[in-house]
Amino acid sequence: MLTVPKLGASDDEWHDYAEQSCEALKPYLASFLIERFAYKPRYVNQNLARSFSTISARTKKYDLYLRAFGRPNGFWPRECITLARLMFKEQRIGHGRDLLEMLVALAPEFGYKFLAIECANKNAAAFGLRMGFTSYEDGQHWVGSISDIQQALAS
Repeated sequence: MLTVPKLGASDDEWHDYAEQSCEALKPYLASFLIERFAYKPRYVNQNLARSFSTISARTKKYDLYLRAFGRPNGFWPRECITLARLMFKEQRIGHGRDLLEMLVALAPEFGYKFLAIECANKNAAAFGLRMGFTSYEDGQHWVGSISDIQQALAS
């Protein structure tokens, strides 16, 4: 079982935790992608990679890049999963919403309290606004607490 470091813990402790979290999060993401896109498990797992504190998944139907527990910076909290790339070929049919629902449900297990959208384009900014995220730097970045996102998902 993963033990979340204290907020004042060293960057090395947080980095180690981020790596462990990404490794533990990979099977959940793989299951989501297999169920959602009807790919065979072997294909999804071949296209799902973890490198240090990041997870990437890419096929013709999706392109995802998540970063865990990065160094805090201004409005960017430490206890955060960052959606650095969130792209689905088929848009506006619930892929992003369902991914958020999964991440919100997993938050207590992994210890993150925020989700963030990094370098948002117009579509990602609109998605962030609908899903309870708060805009920073003129809408370039979006950060949402798990409770705010849960509220948006429930409405």
